[in-house]
Amino acid sequence: MPKYSVWRAALATAVAVLGVAAFALAQGTPFNILRPADGAIVRERVRIEVPRASIPEGGFVAIYIDGRFQTSLAPRRDDKEPRLRYIWDTKVPIVDPSTQKPTPVKDGEHTITVVLYDPDGKAIDRAEVRVQVANQEGISLPAIGTRLQYRFRLGENVNYKQHDEVILLAGQTGAEITGGVTGEQVAYEADTFFNLFAYDIRGDTFIIRQRANKQQVLAYNQPVYTLGEEMFRAVLQFITPLGTVIYQNVDTTNDPYVFRVMVLPVLPELRVKVGDTWTSWAHILLPDMPVERARKVLAQNKVEGVEWEGGYPTVKIRQTYEGTLSGTLEFSNYALQDPKVKLDRTLWFAFNAGRLVRSEATIEIEGQVPTGVQPARLAGLGGMPGAPMMGAPTMGPMMGAPYGAYGAPYGGAPMAGFGGGEEEDRGRIGTRARRGAIGAPGVPGVPGVPGGAIAGRRGATGYGAPPGMPGVPGVPMMGPTSGMAGRMRGGYAGIPGVPGMPGVPRTGGLQAREQAPLKLKVIQSVQLLQQ
Repeated sequence: MPKYSVWRAALATAVAVLGVAAFALAQGTPFNILRPADGAIVRERVRIEVPRASIPEGGFVAIYIDGRFQTSLAPRRDDKEPRLRYIWDTKVPIVDPSTQKPTPVKDGEHTITVVLYDPDGKAIDRAEVRVQVANQEGISLPAIGTRLQYRFRLGENVNYKQHDEVILLAGQTGAEITGGVTGEQVAYEADTFFNLFAYDIRGDTFIIRQRANKQQVLAYNQPVYTLGEEMFRAVLQFITPLGTVIYQNVDTTNDPYVFRVMVLPVLPELRVKVGDTWTSWAHILLPDMPVERARKVLAQNKVEGVEWEGGYPTVKIRQTYEGTLSGTLEFSNYALQDPKVKLDRTLWFAFNAGRLVRSEATIEIEGQVPTGVQPARLAGLGGMPGAPMMGAPTMGPMMGAPYGAYGAPYGGAPMAGFGGGEEEDRGRIGTRARRGAIGAPGVPGVPGVPGGAIAGRRGATGYGAPPGMPGVPGVPMMGPTSGMAGRMRGGYAGIPGVPGMPGVPRTGGLQAREQAPLKLKVIQSVQLLQQ
């Protein structure tokens, strides 16, 4: 009897445990905020995570910061991640949807609220945590200021991603150039990845080998080309601790390779503290512009504060310039005479590590250009041929799959959540040339889409390439000189040519030389990549 009683008690316990588990499964996964924890100290980009299994089929969540709506997310069916994730960038001001007024996120306590909705849009649950934002906490500069210097270490590799956009401000640009399309047009977009290798250190001079190892280019939201590292020439630079380039071996004359250089900002000679100002040279280097054509302007600088960026304690520097450049600014096929230039750049420099962590720049350029000379690189219809190269017969146009734009919904269906929570990889925006092929002909532009067909990052209306006649072929981007094939004999198949950038519509004859207004906005961002 005792043994039977023990066995019966054990069986009853097991049944009870199974019953509790079955009840929990019947109730489903509880809805709560898995990350961040309540009371956590956070900075920069904060991951907000909820259990995916707690969201019913067809349901979604809405995220609020301090009671203000941020976004709505729904799990994707093909997403197998156990958590639905949203990245809250505490450096970006919070916008009130009712007034559209941005409010900076200050250090201190903030409330994160996540509301769960069923497929009918009815709120069925909510979760809330309070966190302490500390973007400036724990950083202090000496009373006499700190010295800003680059500190490359022998054999060190430092990697950066540079993003460039060229936006045509059609409202202030002649119809001869825009084809009559109104609104902002993102005519060119590129991601370029740079590697800076500390080859040697001689006294107070760094010898840096700089090389771009990948570039992906879009024109009017359509993929144009992707270049691999085999197409880029390494550049050897002699750089002082303040970032001044004493020497660099850039010579684009008669060279089939591509030179791309990431320009490091010049640092002040004296110690600086918050509020200090000074002047220094700043480079105006536009996308695809040869580095030897970069223009230098004397910019105003100010230390606006200290804050964490990319995991580093940094000084935040604001750099500005506004004036007229003397002479000609050559960009694409444009030759702007005495253009007006406005530069606004913010730098985050890690003063202890001695490296640039991030920069964000907006450059506005305004001038007059001849209407008879159309740009070969600010896309439209038709394009220039790629440079002739050695190797196999000509291959077809190099065109990748279209890259769809998207925008976060507001007041409509929720946007699908991203499993990784980081910026979407652009690795699919173009195709890669194959070794041994001749330069491909220019990729034709894509007709403009109807208004509102594409929702992009800059609003609810997207713009395709403007309609019109094909553009005039531009000069080859890069190509070998005569006799290059002979110098590269011995089994080397040659290097693939680069497809031409599309042209823009024309309205006049080849001899037209009337002047048309042109205004561009160039956005450039540089981000230190984690090692």
